[in-house]
Amino acid sequence: MGVVLDISQNGLLIESLQEVESTNLSLMASTQKNSLIKIEGKVVNCRKAESGRFRTGIILQGTHEENVRFVKELIRTYHSQKK
Repeated sequence: MGVVLDISQNGLLIESLQEVESTNLSLMASTQKNSLIKIEGKVVNCRKAESGRFRTGIILQGTHEENVRFVKELIRTYHSQKK
């Protein structure tokens, strides 16, 4: 489990307490309607930050439409939680 620090249409930068050792990941996010959306990702780098946590760059492996849908749901959920 990790926290998204940066996001784009093609990938994510996440921060986690543990190093991500796998090269392929299944990423899941909860939508505003409390359903889960899933997409596959590929780890392109993982490094330890000064904080002691690990920062992992992930490229989304879905179609362009799937990637955009996943990213939009993450952003919607983030903004709805801030209110």
